Amino acid sequence: MEAHKPYHETNKSRWVAVTAIMSALALVGNYVLVAIPNVELGSSVLFVTAYLFGLGMGIWCVLIVSIIYAFFNPWGPFIPTVWITQLIGWIFVVIAGMLMGRKDSDKSWTRGMKIELAIVGAVVTLFFDLITTLGYSIWFGIPYFIAVITGSTFFALHVVSNAIIFPAIVPKLDVTMKQQLNTLFNGKRSLS
Repeated sequence: MEAHKPYHETNKSRWVAVTAIMSALALVGNYVLVAIPNVELGSSVLFVTAYLFGLGMGIWCVLIVSIIYAFFNPWGPFIPTVWITQLIGWIFVVIAGMLMGRKDSDKSWTRGMKIELAIVGAVVTLFFDLITTLGYSIWFGIPYFIAVITGSTFFALHVVSNAIIFPAIVPKLDVTMKQQLNTLFNGKRSLS
C-alpha cells in the first residue's frame, strides 16, 4: 500500500483547480442562503478545505472568497475594516479546519466527532461574529459593547445555524471529496 501523499506535493494545475472549485463552492454557500440573515454554508466549506487540503489552500480560498464577496456583498458596500476582520475570522476558521484535519481516509464519522464539529462550528462562528463586529464598530464609530448587544440576536442565529451546519456538511464533503479525488488521497489511479 502506498503512503499518503500530501496534497501540496501533487500536480500544481490540480492544486489550482481544486482551490478554484472550493472557492466557488464557498461563495455559492455564502450566496445561496442570503435571504436568511446570518445563515450561510461558506464557512463550513472553507473549514473543510483546510481540513482536507491543508492551511495553504485554505488561506488561498479565504483570500479569493473575501475579495469577491467584498465587492459583491448583498448586504452592502465594501467596508475596509469589516473586510479585514472577515479575513481574520475566516483565517481562524481555516486554521481550525487544518488542526482538525484527518489524513486517514478509512475512518468513518462517529457521533462524537460530529458533536465535536458542532462545538467547533459554534466557537469559530462566535469568534467570526465578534471580530467582524469590531470592524463594524470601528468603521461606524459605534461602541463595541453596543454593537455586540444589538447584534446578539444575529450572533445567536449564526452560531446555532453553524453548530448544525458544520456536522451536517463537513462529513459529507469529506467523504465526497475523498471519493472524487481518490488518486490524490491514496496515490493510486481511480478506476472510474
